[in-house]
Parts: sequence; C-alpha cells; structure tokens
Amino acid sequence: MLYSMATGYALRALSALPEDGSYLLAKDLAGRVELPGPYLAKVLQTLAHGGILESMRGPHGGFRLARPAASITVGEVVAILNTMDTTTVCVMGFTDCLSRGRPCPLHVAWCDAKATLDHTMAGVTINDLYHLDLSTLKVVPRVKCQAAEGL
Repeated sequence: MLYSMATGYALRALSALPEDGSYLLAKDLAGRVELPGPYLAKVLQTLAHGGILESMRGPHGGFRLARPAASITVGEVVAILNTMDTTTVCVMGFTDCLSRGRPCPLHVAWCDAKATLDHTMAGVTINDLYHLDLSTLKVVPRVKCQAAEGL
C-alpha cells in the first residue's frame, strides 16, 4: 500500500460518516466500518486538528465533516496523515540525493509519478467516496507487493 494504514482507515471512516452533518461517535463509526475503535479515534482526532472534521464531546457528540464532502479531497486527507515528502526526500534513502547536484536514478521518475498521483487524489472528494458500497468491498490484507518478491 502506497499510503499509511491510517490514511486507509481515514478514507473508509470518512466515507461512512452521515451525510446530514450529524455527529457520530468514534466507537460507532469504528463498528460501522469494522475498524479498531481506539486507533480510529486517534486518526479522527488528527483529522479534526487538520480541519477535515469537527469534534464535540458528550453524549450527543462525536465527529462530523467540517465542511461539505464535495469540498474535501482525498489529497487533503493524504497530506494530513502521510508525512513522507518524496519530492525532497530520496526514495532510495540517500541523505544527499539533491544536494550533490545529481539526484539518484529513481528521483526524477518518482517525483513525476508522485505528481501524477497527487493530481489524481486532488480530484477525488469524500463525496465521491460516499457512493462506494462498503458492505460489498473486501479489504485486502497487507501483503508484500509482487514486484518486490525476490528482493
């Protein structure tokens, strides 16, 4: 998986929030999307600090979108939860990739691929995710990428 587990959880949770703007408790949302409650609660707090969600304490509290689902992009969620900046950090792990004046062979290719991915994610909104029928989707367990086999 290219993005963190937290990002995947966040997108699943955001796509299951009520569209009417009502609050939903983290534990109820976790049950709805079959995710671990305590971990999801931390992810939701991070999204609240990032301005994606609003939170309210109390028996009628929980989480809700901070603005309309059509105005929140997957790219925003990714930016809040994924801290790896692959445009300035070498994908091969070299500490001086750019400072030596000659980036590693993968740097330019990865920057191009990441720019395409970022552009695509900026065009998908939480509203688009509402149309997914999560009950029919199977979650694929994390496995090693076939391309990485034999390494």
